Amino acid sequence: MTRRSARRLTVAEALVVATVVVGGLFGSLLDRALVATVAWRDLGVVAWADYSRHADLGPGEVVYPVGGILWWGLVFAAVIACGRDRSVWRAVRVPLYLAVVAVLGAIVSTVIAAPTMQHVGTVADTDTAALQHAFDTFTVWGVYVRGVCFAAGFLCSVWALVGVLLKRPPPVPHSSATGTTA
Repeated sequence: MTRRSARRLTVAEALVVATVVVGGLFGSLLDRALVATVAWRDLGVVAWADYSRHADLGPGEVVYPVGGILWWGLVFAAVIACGRDRSVWRAVRVPLYLAVVAVLGAIVSTVIAAPTMQHVGTVADTDTAALQHAFDTFTVWGVYVRGVCFAAGFLCSVWALVGVLLKRPPPVPHSSATGTTA
């Protein structure tokens, strides 16, 4: 009976895989940019503020920071690990370095967008001018700019993952009965 043995992932390769998975899970900002923002424009800023108070300022206060910090940490860890692991193909490092740039852009845009969203929790529904200003500011920084950064980071992570998978040698078949390779 022939059995294939697969090479285990190095720490650097495992971090690249984790970066892609977490980035994909938290890349839903594209949905916000292409679907939700259009709907909120039609429904109005009071409806957007009410939703945001229940979503972004509800469970989102935990889920979004955890996902963002986890992804940012994994990107930085993958870059460091790949820099130290000589077995990692050099071409994998380029997309990871670009992912770091994208992550830094997401951090900057979050620093601008988060206080705007927090402010929505304190604005009365009757102050539609303040809500409109918050909607416009958050849409630019929290949806569009951050969405582009997250999308770029995700694509760079996928590019790095493809590089990792292309570099991997095929499994070596061997026979368990005789202890020799086929």
